[in-house]
Amino acid sequence: MRFGINLGGGNLPHESRAEALEGRLEKSRLAAKYGYHSLWTGAAYLNNDFHATLLLARVAAEAPDLELGFVGLLPLYHPVEAAEQLSTLDVICGGKLALAPALGWRDFQFEGFGIPKSERLSRFREVLEAMKVLWGEGRVTYQGQHFQMTDVPPVGAPLQRPHPRIYIAANQDRGVRRAARLSDGWLVSSRSTLPTIARQADIYRAAAEEAGKTPYISAWREMFIAETREEAVRIARPHVEWLYQDRAASGHSQELPEADRIDVGFEQVLEGRFIIGSPDECAAEIEKYRELGIEELVLRCQWPGMPNQDSLKAVELFGKEVLPRFA
Repeated sequence: MRFGINLGGGNLPHESRAEALEGRLEKSRLAAKYGYHSLWTGAAYLNNDFHATLLLARVAAEAPDLELGFVGLLPLYHPVEAAEQLSTLDVICGGKLALAPALGWRDFQFEGFGIPKSERLSRFREVLEAMKVLWGEGRVTYQGQHFQMTDVPPVGAPLQRPHPRIYIAANQDRGVRRAARLSDGWLVSSRSTLPTIARQADIYRAAAEEAGKTPYISAWREMFIAETREEAVRIARPHVEWLYQDRAASGHSQELPEADRIDVGFEQVLEGRFIIGSPDECAAEIEKYRELGIEELVLRCQWPGMPNQDSLKAVELFGKEVLPRFA
């Protein structure tokens, strides 16, 4: 099993931007030191975070041997700009980029870009289709509902051919089937609970077999580790509660299966989502994912308001005490 670190999560307005960046860079260095496999972030526009592809380009200098992963909100992009950015990033990281296209759900992001949220699925499909054509070798003609190009040159080629690996991020059953048809893998949401993952993994594998694809499942998970579960919960709880209450107030539960609603109490938020506790407890929880055939866990261990040092200690302790058990 492989393990990655999710560098995203956002910061509170009063937190130092310079310190937030340094925390992400130090986290990347620790990930390289302790044998993590990948570093990920998402396109958290208007969320007091960092521009995702620019951050990953900077991170590549700190951890050049690790894979990079990007959750991209495709409906917000023009396909030429997205294809150029991702092709360049794939070259920067030595051909080790994974793209996880997502639909997006936050109303304010669509409002900020002036894109009707009602168009997100059709735009998602067109951007993904057009990027694949733009990553080719010949001149490009593409005629869609939202984007049209006639006899234009392709973008600069990525190192991976025909294009970077693509793992579609999906919460709902129909999105899981879409991942099986259109991409190289499925990225499980950090909001999904274990029972939902188990059920949807069967849906995904059946759809991948029908499409003639080799299934691959990577899962974003929430993780916090300390010497005891009590200590881990004490440190993480105020920051986790703030984030989940904020996301629930923004309407995220409406985008999730009913069983995965996040407008619930703290203990229910943890259940089936969090890898939290002592090293032994974290390892036991990870076994549940290995039994489901999950091939990579991408771990977020920092939430808005959490000091860098608390998160860095978790990355280090997990790297020392848990990663070797799954080598």
